[in-house]
Formats: sequence, C-alpha cells, structure tokens
Amino acid sequence: MRSGSLALEVDENMAASLSRFRILGCNARPWAGALVLSALPAAAQEPVAAQEPTPPAAEPPKIDVTGFVDVYYTYNFNKTDPAFRSFDVQHNAFSLSLAEIAFAKGVTTDSRIGFRADLDFGKTADLVGAYEPEENGQEIYKHIQQAYVTALAGEKLTLDFGKFVTPHGAEVIESQDNWNYSRSTLFGYAIPFYHTGVRAALPVNDKLTFTGYVVNGWNNSSEMFGSAPCLALGTLFKPTSKVTWAATIMTGQEVPDPADNRTLFDTTLTVAATPKFSVMANFDYGKEGATSWWGIAGYAKYQARDNWALVGRFEYLDDTDGGFMLIGQKAQTLTLTSDHLVAGGLKLRLEYRGDFTDSAFFVKDNGSLKDSQHAVIVGMVYAFGGKI
Repeated sequence: MRSGSLALEVDENMAASLSRFRILGCNARPWAGALVLSALPAAAQEPVAAQEPTPPAAEPPKIDVTGFVDVYYTYNFNKTDPAFRSFDVQHNAFSLSLAEIAFAKGVTTDSRIGFRADLDFGKTADLVGAYEPEENGQEIYKHIQQAYVTALAGEKLTLDFGKFVTPHGAEVIESQDNWNYSRSTLFGYAIPFYHTGVRAALPVNDKLTFTGYVVNGWNNSSEMFGSAPCLALGTLFKPTSKVTWAATIMTGQEVPDPADNRTLFDTTLTVAATPKFSVMANFDYGKEGATSWWGIAGYAKYQARDNWALVGRFEYLDDTDGGFMLIGQKAQTLTLTSDHLVAGGLKLRLEYRGDFTDSAFFVKDNGSLKDSQHAVIVGMVYAFGGKI
C-alpha cells in the first residue's frame, strides 16, 4: 500500500540522520530537528477549488386530486318522493347522491397557467345537468361540473375560461362543504348552479376582492340568448378574520326571444361570533319582466366538539309574483342537522327537514295535498385527496 511504503522510507531516512548525529556529537544537535523535517516527504497537497453544486432541476408543479362519495337515505312522512328539494329527492331508499373526482393545478408567478376539472356521477349530476337548454348536450355536460383553464395576468389578476359553479348563494353542490346536508330552497330554485364563459378575479388586498363575469347565462353550456352574454359583478369583503361578506349581481337574457332580461342579486354574510358559534344569512332577489321572487335564509352553527356540530337553518320564501321558484306562494323551511366527523374523511349527518306552505302543496301517498312535509335524512360522505 502507498501509505506503508511512505512510512518505511521515512523510518530509513530518520535512522541515517540519527547515525550522523552520533558521529558529529553534540554540536550537531541544533540541526537535528531540521534534518528530521527535511527527511519527511511533503504530505500536504495544494487545496483543490470547491466546485459549485449543480442546482437541482425545478420540480414540476403538483396536481391536486380530490374526491368523495355521497350517499343518503330519506324517509318522507308523506310517503312520497319529497318535493321542494334540490338533490335529496328519493323517499325510503338508499341513494347515491354524488360521486366526484376533481383535478386542479393552481397558478403562481412561476407557473402562470393552471386548470380545474370536476367530474360528477350520480343522481345529483343528472339533476344539475337537466337545466341545459340543448338536450343532446345534457348527457355530456352533466358529468362535467367544472372545467376551466386559469391564467395569472400580472401579480394578482386571474382569468378563468370555461365552465364553473355560480358565485351566488350560501351553499354549494358538494354536501360536505355545507353546514346542512340538504340544500336550501334558495339554492335549488332561486339561483343558478353554474355558468360557462369568462371569470376574472382581482384581489385588491387580503380583505377585498372584486370579480367579473361574461357568461352564456344560467346553467347553459351551449347557447347564448339575445345575441349578448350575461354580465355579473361581485365582491368579497373580509374586514376581519371573523366576518365575511359576499355580494353578486347578474343580468342578461336567459330564454329565447322575445324575452326580458333576468336580474338576480345575491348576498351572504357570515360571522364567527366565538370559536364555537357562527351565524350566516343569505338573501336573494330576482326579477324577469313581471315576475319576481325573493327569499332569506338564516343559519346558526354550534361546534360542540371538534368532531361534532349542531346546525339550524330557517328560510322564508315569497314566490307569489309569478311562481319562478315553482311554488307560487309563500313558504318556509326548517332544518336541524347533527354533523359528525366519524374518522378521517368520513362524515355522517343526521337531519330533520320540515317544509311549509300557506296553502296545500305537498302530495301524500293517497294523492291528497297538504301544507307541510316532514322528513328525516341520514347522509354519509367519504372524502379523500392527494397530489400527483
């Protein structure tokens, strides 16, 4: 080995030097150290300049993948399929409400193009897609709840091109993201579900965001009536971490000529009064020609434990001026929900729902009409998510 031969060479040189010291005597001692050092080979090497590490390749942006399965059982004490409902529409049967999987890539200043696509299957997808004006497109569009491309312009402005859910309302299509399991009547009958077109969002700061829309109209992926798009403006204001206020106004022609424009104003206020208690209010007013409709919904939520909450909702509706919401009269709804987070992504809801009208409206199993409808619902949702 290289290290062994070096040691042997050093030992032989030192021995020869010491032999000379003995011959020279004490006068040679001052040079002994120098001779010994001169006999040692130079072991130290010149330092090698450190090479700059190669920066790792930038990791491509991840795609978020989320999904859920939503099933329910409803028993309507009128013993018929419940009326006045959005998606929990079957009596005395276990039902698949919705199965969804969504893919999304956000935008940043380093990656300015993103997208989102939500694919839906189940009875809820059928009901949402049933409003499409083109019958041949219903089978296609009902499975695509959202599909849009996002572009970041500058530092803050985002532009979405495609199909996206409506900004109106206090609730959404996905039940697990709402305070109650069943949707309010305002959500199902007073406002649209989605739009197709262009959406722009500009956050002024962390408290205020403005939005604008140029779209086909209500629940319309294929046609534009009146040769002009529907327009909408919205704002989201969060003055504190406990208060959120949202408002949107939309106007445009929604049915073939001849037709008046339909205008809808929607606003929602949410207040987290304490860490455990929150309230929310939603108001809608719509008008189309001589027809108008309005309603208000109030919510209260008490988070009794980390995995258990109690929620109440009350609605007052006035559909007497034209029957746009298909009721043609004044009505009220009352909903009480026990919300349980069982484990992980599994959520269980137990719910009572009562619907009331001024005159007989709800059909019983014997064909007679009554002015109320009472039902109990058990809803279960399993949600999951990850990245690819």
